[in-house]
Amino acid sequence: MSSAIAVHGLTKSYRGRRVLDGLTFEVPEAAITLYLGPNGAGKTTTFRLLAGLETPDAGEIHILEKPWSPRVRRFLGVTLEEPRFYPWLTGRENVEIAFRYRGAENPAKAALRALERVGLANAAHRRFRDYSLGMRQRLYLAAQLFPGVRLLLLDEPTNGLDVEGREEVWSTLQALTCQGVSLFVSTHQVLEAERFAEYLVVLHGGRVAYQGPYRDLAKRRRFVLRVDDAAEALATLRAAGYEALLGRRPGELYIENAVGQADRLRARLAEAGVQVLDQRFEDLEELYWRIKDGLERAA
Repeated sequence: MSSAIAVHGLTKSYRGRRVLDGLTFEVPEAAITLYLGPNGAGKTTTFRLLAGLETPDAGEIHILEKPWSPRVRRFLGVTLEEPRFYPWLTGRENVEIAFRYRGAENPAKAALRALERVGLANAAHRRFRDYSLGMRQRLYLAAQLFPGVRLLLLDEPTNGLDVEGREEVWSTLQALTCQGVSLFVSTHQVLEAERFAEYLVVLHGGRVAYQGPYRDLAKRRRFVLRVDDAAEALATLRAAGYEALLGRRPGELYIENAVGQADRLRARLAEAGVQVLDQRFEDLEELYWRIKDGLERAA
């Protein structure tokens, strides 16, 4: 598998505080890779190092299987802050200016193509100040889709958007991978991003806590039951030989190795007079917290 990003031993400190501590991971090409971690974990610092905006204290960075150098910027698009455009200019004019700065050939044509790729072709001639928040985020994305771009680093691309706006952005990102663009995306909208994740990198304490295909992590999901009497349900299932734990939310239980056991679990609890109110498997957010809690207990 070809890698869009490969870092090894990446270290960065600020005023004596180590933010990244030997960070090592890879990001595959032409896929959406989610970069997850709590605030202050070092996600934005990682992006700034990958973009060449800062220099690591130690470690190696490879972009598109080549050692980092200023030349990688020809293939690299980055969004790190709130979108900033000229409000009195149109969407097309703003993107065209960005492409001229990049040295693109025929920037006017390239700008229209980029707007088409993010679903803004019909709004190309509207002024930026008239764009909705979702449209502004997609315009910011369009400005990074200059000719030849192969990798996008997107820091919270759906931040501040409503449900509809976030859906528009994620649908656009998914379409870009079908066009061969690699995406490395940090987000707080974990449950929403779960539908689009192909690969995950989980950051904790300046180090990688997990990396790999989402489908592999999904295999570790526990079965979740919400019941009217968690204490009785816990005692009943443990007595029956099940590995059960109290959940993070009131009335919930986590059961290990319960694939195909739903009917049997419900019947066992019904015999004990416990009513099952809901059942499901763990979601990505719960898996993330499980990884994080396990690391903190081991520290």
